[in-house]
Amino acid sequence: MIGRQSGVATEPGGETALQNTPQIADRPPPTPGESVSRRGCWLTVILMSVLAAGGVVGLGFLIREARRAAMAMSSQGPLNQLLLALHNYHYVHGQFPPAYLADETGKPIHSWRVLILPFVEQQSLYDLYDFSEPWDGPNNSKLADRMPPSFWSRSEPPSTTYTNVVLITGPGTAFPGAEPTRLSDITDGTQNTMLATETADSTIPWLAPRDIEVIDDIVPMGHTGDPDRPGISAVHWRHPIVVFADSISGYRVSHQIPPEALRAMTTIAGGEPITRDDLIEQGYLGNRSDAKLR
Repeated sequence: MIGRQSGVATEPGGETALQNTPQIADRPPPTPGESVSRRGCWLTVILMSVLAAGGVVGLGFLIREARRAAMAMSSQGPLNQLLLALHNYHYVHGQFPPAYLADETGKPIHSWRVLILPFVEQQSLYDLYDFSEPWDGPNNSKLADRMPPSFWSRSEPPSTTYTNVVLITGPGTAFPGAEPTRLSDITDGTQNTMLATETADSTIPWLAPRDIEVIDDIVPMGHTGDPDRPGISAVHWRHPIVVFADSISGYRVSHQIPPEALRAMTTIAGGEPITRDDLIEQGYLGNRSDAKLR
């Protein structure tokens, strides 16, 4: 029988239902030591999270730098191959190839890049080229997207059409135009004469008779903003590479190099007193990856 006592339900035996119901006791407030311990745990978790995130960022930075170093090193490969090809061409023909071949009106119609194809293991491609028509003629246009890898610097976007490996051409250089030059013409010293370099964001078709051109004694340097006037340049995170006539070895060139010093390095018989060693000592040129440039 269920009765009521003072408004509280009772069970047989007189025990109240409330007494048999599990009760949740109020938790006592944490002691100061417990509060400090909890805060320490949370701080440890937060610190570990920050360190982990920093580690990920640091690892990403190291991976990026390693990839960039590898690309910079591989970007020198095409220029080294080019210099070797130029010297082999000179050995066979007794002269360097001209910057271009011209038609009867003096208009450039064939590039040096075509002339050295046999010297970069591209004899079959050379045999397909038709010298009786311009570089962009009906037959030669079929070769427009078959650029050999020797004409592509690795740190630029992949392309089978546009070259970023170029000669330094114009008056006073080793490649003045349609006239070839010889090693004996380089009286400034082969170690002080730049032959070739790279150019970033290139829109130069590899078959086109176009390169970096010295005009009014000015050697274009950096991103000129004019696709028809490319300069010595590379991707933003490194210095561009140039090669000299004396050895198969690339040199990084500072964007801060004085224009007159840069011009002196492109002439073959200018008689300028400045030398490559001077520019290395002054921090404008470097032939080691750890060399500090201006």
